[in-house]
Amino acid sequence: MIFASAAFSVASPLARWARPTDPLVVAFGRLAVATVVLLALDRGAVVAAVRALSARQRATVFLAGALLAVHFACFLWGLEHTSLPAAVSLVSLEPLGVVVCAWALLGIAPSRPEQIGVAVATAGAVIVAQGAGQGEHRLVGDLGVIAAVVLFGLYLTVARALKDALPARSYAALVYTSASLVLAVMLAAVPTAFAAPAWPLGPRGVVAIVALGLIPTVLGHTAVQTASRTLPPAIVALVSPGETLGGIAIAVALMGAVPSGQELVGAAIILAGSAVAILVPRASR
Repeated sequence: MIFASAAFSVASPLARWARPTDPLVVAFGRLAVATVVLLALDRGAVVAAVRALSARQRATVFLAGALLAVHFACFLWGLEHTSLPAAVSLVSLEPLGVVVCAWALLGIAPSRPEQIGVAVATAGAVIVAQGAGQGEHRLVGDLGVIAAVVLFGLYLTVARALKDALPARSYAALVYTSASLVLAVMLAAVPTAFAAPAWPLGPRGVVAIVALGLIPTVLGHTAVQTASRTLPPAIVALVSPGETLGGIAIAVALMGAVPSGQELVGAAIILAGSAVAILVPRASR
């Protein structure tokens, strides 16, 4: 999970660096790169895994891929329409999204600390959102990131149903393939994604997309797939606070994207709420 957090930390800075590439193109490109790499590494095992799945399990894999595709689309669109510090701060809500989705879909009622954590983190998100209008910070972008948070919770909830069905790397390859197909359909419906100045891709856009496909996707998300086999969903979602801290540090050090005081306060409260929800004795889950 520590490794995945480090890999995820570069995602938002790289996506911002890819400008003016359209967010949907970035989302499709990173998943397409990840698909090609994983299939090249072990295509035979992936094909065998598909054959061994039931029709219902294949549908579940496709559903997980569709959720991941829309998650990336919403997050990258939100990142494009708000400040980088605000986007990576709101990503820390993902553990709470996992808790709420597990409660709504699996009937796993949140413990008292988890309820407190949800309330505290929500208050932090409200504080972050109130900073909209300053610099690049916009409420519409914040809402896009929050939608991505909810979709990530749904994605991890669906993914748990497949944890014993096939190996983690084969699962990741199939999910990325499904997500790429969904994003390809979305791109076909949005021709403006290929309008100037976003298209054709410049060298910086190509480098950013390839790096996104290799580091936070092949390495980071595949590590999450592996961890989710044995860890509770809320623990798996610990990558999000790590991504927030690393992403803000990289943005400040390399891109000059210094968060406002309000964004810092909101981010700290979100992280505190996530910590309260996550740091619960495992026996109580």
